[in-house]
Amino acid sequence: MRQVNDTIIPAQAAATVTTAAIAALNLLYCSAQIATTGGGAGGTLKLQASNDEPVAASAVPTNWNDIPSASVVVAGAGSFMIPKIDLCYQWVRVVYTNTGTGTISVVFKAIGA
Repeated sequence: MRQVNDTIIPAQAAATVTTAAIAALNLLYCSAQIATTGGGAGGTLKLQASNDEPVAASAVPTNWNDIPSASVVVAGAGSFMIPKIDLCYQWVRVVYTNTGTGTISVVFKAIGA
């Protein structure tokens, strides 16, 4: 069983961030957790997917769509979770849209075949 447990956005000052594409072809489920510090932390964490076919090993997807029900509103300091989502995509990525201050860190967890 393939497992991914990566801090894909290391602790940093809150800012809008889009992660690199994560190959999801053999992943079955995933979740994401954001930890924030600072009372002014705020924003939205969401998962996006793409079914762009890789034409080369270094191909980068260009067409992205939000995964329905795979977002969480961040309000203040704490820990916020996108619970388990079924995956049936070629690629997945995490997008954090910042509207506040503080520090953020995001952990991505996935289980696959």
